[in-house]
Amino acid sequence: MGKVLKVREVGDPILSTKCKEVDIKNINQEILEEIEDLKETLNFTEGFRIAAPQAGIDRRIVIIQVNKEKCTYKDCEEVPTTVMINPTWKKLSEETESEFEGCLSVPSIRGKVERYTNIEVTYYNEKGEKVIKQVKGFTARDIQHECDHLDGIVFLEKVKEHNGFATKDMINKFNLKEENK
Repeated sequence: MGKVLKVREVGDPILSTKCKEVDIKNINQEILEEIEDLKETLNFTEGFRIAAPQAGIDRRIVIIQVNKEKCTYKDCEEVPTTVMINPTWKKLSEETESEFEGCLSVPSIRGKVERYTNIEVTYYNEKGEKVIKQVKGFTARDIQHECDHLDGIVFLEKVKEHNGFATKDMINKFNLKEENK
């Protein structure tokens, strides 16, 4: 069982750092312990996803875990705990959607971000096995958001609309659509 790590908030230098790739042929005990810590940290939050730099770890690792019952996003799908090592993605169509996003590293602000709705993600699991999946909607948005973290980008940098920001409370008060907590 892992330990709960401190979630880094916007302004922490690690959130603007491009993370180091994991040597897939050398997924050692240290990396496996970091993965367990990330899982435990995610379980401690109300979020659906976490990237390693959000917990102070300079590695290209993402954990996604979505409980459909707790998700308010329109095309939210149940996602069991999924570890993605060195994830990359590519768009499968030009179709995009702008939705409000939240982030564990930006706890009280939401921002409207345009993302591709259909992508293909390639990653490695904890056993070093390559996985290729086509995903859409909420899951596609999650993966793009977390891959941004691995490249040192916080969603605030992707908000284009002049009225594209809201507080978590205002989203709830005015019933604006929010894709994640």
